[in-house]
Amino acid sequence: MALRDSRRHRMRLLLFITSIVLGIAALVAINSFSRNLAAQIDEEAKALLGADLELSSRQPFADSVQAYIDSLGMTKVEELSFASMVRFGSKGTRLVNVRAVTAGYPLYGDMRTTPADAATAFAGKQQALADNTLLLQYGLQPGDTIYVGQLPFVLAAGIEKVPGQTGIASTVAPPVFIPMPYVGATGLLQKGSRLNYTTYLRFPPGFDQTIYENSIKPRLEAYDIRYDDVAERKREVGEAYRDLSAFLNLIAFVALLLGSIGVASAVHIYIREKKQMVALLRCLGAQARHGMGIYLLQVGMLALIGAVAGAMLGTALQVILPMVFSDFLPVTVSPKPSLPAILQGVLLGLTAAMVFAIAPLVRIKKVSPLLVLRADVGEQKGQNRGRFWYLAAPLFIWFFAWWQLQDLKQALWFTAGILVAFGLLAALSLLVMWLARKLMPSSAPFVWRQAVANLYRPNNQTLILISTIGLGTALITTLMLVQYLLVNKVTLSSSGERPNMVVFDIQDNQVDTVRRITRQFGLPDLGVVPIVNMRMQALKGKAVDAIKDDTTIRRRR
Repeated sequence: MALRDSRRHRMRLLLFITSIVLGIAALVAINSFSRNLAAQIDEEAKALLGADLELSSRQPFADSVQAYIDSLGMTKVEELSFASMVRFGSKGTRLVNVRAVTAGYPLYGDMRTTPADAATAFAGKQQALADNTLLLQYGLQPGDTIYVGQLPFVLAAGIEKVPGQTGIASTVAPPVFIPMPYVGATGLLQKGSRLNYTTYLRFPPGFDQTIYENSIKPRLEAYDIRYDDVAERKREVGEAYRDLSAFLNLIAFVALLLGSIGVASAVHIYIREKKQMVALLRCLGAQARHGMGIYLLQVGMLALIGAVAGAMLGTALQVILPMVFSDFLPVTVSPKPSLPAILQGVLLGLTAAMVFAIAPLVRIKKVSPLLVLRADVGEQKGQNRGRFWYLAAPLFIWFFAWWQLQDLKQALWFTAGILVAFGLLAALSLLVMWLARKLMPSSAPFVWRQAVANLYRPNNQTLILISTIGLGTALITTLMLVQYLLVNKVTLSSSGERPNMVVFDIQDNQVDTVRRITRQFGLPDLGVVPIVNMRMQALKGKAVDAIKDDTTIRRRR
């Protein structure tokens, strides 16, 4: 019966399917994109850190600490870094960050060099890798000789990218990499040198993260060792896309709610037209649950078809979204279908359609057989047991809001706001119907009187249309307001007198030349700021060494 009845109204039911398709397509596309973005950030976090765990200290690790690190049985790479002046033959000297590393650096990611194979080939040889800015500044080429302390090194390649190296740090003190076995021969490891000892560790395959949280981290804190892990690096990188992720979640939220509102509106109108048929079936001996079952099957099948079609469309949109957001992301996102997002979208779409359609479907059980003879017959008495189904939609909104926001209080406030908005729109609908009945003059033209009278006559659509269109408009307006606030936030941070380019290492005799060059290209000169390297000796009259030795002071890592 459900199949036969749908044949006459398949074009009418297209609106129902469209509401589901578009909502689920947006939900699947955005959730798949967010998952791919999060996965890429997870991968990039390891590459940016260069390891699973980074340990650092200003002093050589104690024998007990080194023994504990070795006992972990993890792949290990060591680094000794310090600031020093490096001489580039007869072309001058420059303050750089000398980084002596052991073979295998980095454990994750790639150190991009030109030539490309120099990053691994220089280990164990008396060769060095220098940042490309040094090659440009001093006109160096691979094969030239540079001097780190007393030891000459053959320049093997220029460095384009180093895992974990920020642009600002490389500008102030560009990195120069040398093999660890040669660092002692440079003569720079002397008293007064500010040395940074770093050990990079890679977890073995299948490593239990709880071991790190419950065992390794407490030991590192007890040893007073500075450490950085992938989780911390992900939090740092995640700040770059936090607002974008929240905005995309809001879009998915609004898309599903708009689709659900469209479902409720379409089913409400469709079921109202089917009351006569249900009453006729009741006269022929069908029970109340039979009439509801017929249209419940129709809605369920259409919802499933729409959810699957929406999931397919959302998956296809994966090719477009990374290109749209490519200029705003800290990482490159590959368009990959996400099975969890697809299954999640189909399940949520089917659930949302059934939840928002159940309220008008329950009214089918209340149709009286007398409706065949008398159009003014109300609902059948004794059929009020299904009223709890009216709570299904608010509960679903609350659950979906809580799932997206991960905040119980905010989800409750959002649900309450939706209900208040719906109540206000319903009150406005009743006011419109009352004003249409009272204020329309009898002398008005026939077309006007009939049109206005349809706003309050039986079987009018005033309440459902004003409520659904108004609520949908409110959600879209909220979305656009949030978009405006985000764009305005970015515009504010990049406007005014804020520079977007900084030039370092300008000598006194070069200031006028640099200013003249910037003026030639129409760039504003926002000022010259002198930079002086210094070391903190005391804080509020207390020596730094005494502060470090004071165990009562809580230090942030």
